[in-house]
Amino acid sequence: MTWPLPPDATATYFVALALAMLITGIGKAGFGGGIGILAVPLTAAVLPDTKVALGTLLPLLIIADLFANLHHVRNRDPFHLRWLCIGALGGVVGGTALLLFVLAGSADSGATLNSILKFVVGGVCLVLVLIQMYRLFGGHVPHIPGRPGPASTVGFVAGFVSTLAHAAGPIVSIYLLEQRLEKRLLVGTAAAYFLLINLAKMPTFVGIGFTTWDTFWQSLWVVPFIPIGTLLGYWMHKHIPERPFAVTLYIAAVVAAADLIAQAIGWYSLRDLAHLL
Repeated sequence: MTWPLPPDATATYFVALALAMLITGIGKAGFGGGIGILAVPLTAAVLPDTKVALGTLLPLLIIADLFANLHHVRNRDPFHLRWLCIGALGGVVGGTALLLFVLAGSADSGATLNSILKFVVGGVCLVLVLIQMYRLFGGHVPHIPGRPGPASTVGFVAGFVSTLAHAAGPIVSIYLLEQRLEKRLLVGTAAAYFLLINLAKMPTFVGIGFTTWDTFWQSLWVVPFIPIGTLLGYWMHKHIPERPFAVTLYIAAVVAAADLIAQAIGWYSLRDLAHLL
């Protein structure tokens, strides 16, 4: 199998994926994972095949989760982690069922499948980023009680969204913030949750052909950027205010997500406009 790379892989692709992994590491080790949502539309925007982008990211996200958990081994809230994970298992099953439905309906057209995935990934990321920015600027988010029922419901939604688009960071971050967890516990609980949920997604992604040996081996070059990102995130967790840094990345995520939607519906992409200029 020849892994599809963009024509300008030596520039756009390599820079974008390296940045995606740096941002992922910073988000997971420093701010609970929410800002790492930029990695998904950024990677999908520079790879011509969105399912390859999703499949490439998953093992890299697991590696990033492992590094993030090394920094927060004792920083977990067992109650919230347990009920989030219980709900997430159902979410993974639901997300898998929807992916299989989409794959079955688009089996005769790879282009159609790619457009659907671009629209789903772009749309999910755009909505979640806008919600997160609304919260950062003082918008009121309805209180979510810290009980088993609400926690497992949040876990289900996060697991479902994560299976479709690796984009559940803002959902879990908002829930844990609503529980008034100390920042260290919030980041550590989120890191443990995403390690477990991403491991649970791996059989689905391998089974439907999103993650393959080709996508794995040909992305190993980017792994060194992950511990660099987690070290930066751990340092920034102690020294850098979250809001200005997060807002900058969320604006970039809005642009990248909007670009995916534009590609999906046939408008110009950022790559097309760059070529015109």
